[in-house]
Amino acid sequence: AHEARNAFNTENKDELYVMYQNSPSVLLYSNANAVVAEDFDSQQDIYIFDKNFTWTYVNTHEDMCGPYFYKVN
Repeated sequence: AHEARNAFNTENKDELYVMYQNSPSVLLYSNANAVVAEDFDSQQDIYIFDKNFTWTYVNTHEDMCGPYFYKVN
């Protein structure tokens, strides 16, 4: 969990997208480098990714799972 949060927090987040599992909307955050993983700790089933789809941060609804961070190299 700490590794995923740290990876997200250190990633360049000039622009990022935020999507909730049961919502048809996708939010675009611009100039988002001040956004940190802890901002989403109370959110469930949220997917955050960069504009080039090179990394994804996921916070699930299960307390014992995640959060997760994956980056394509």
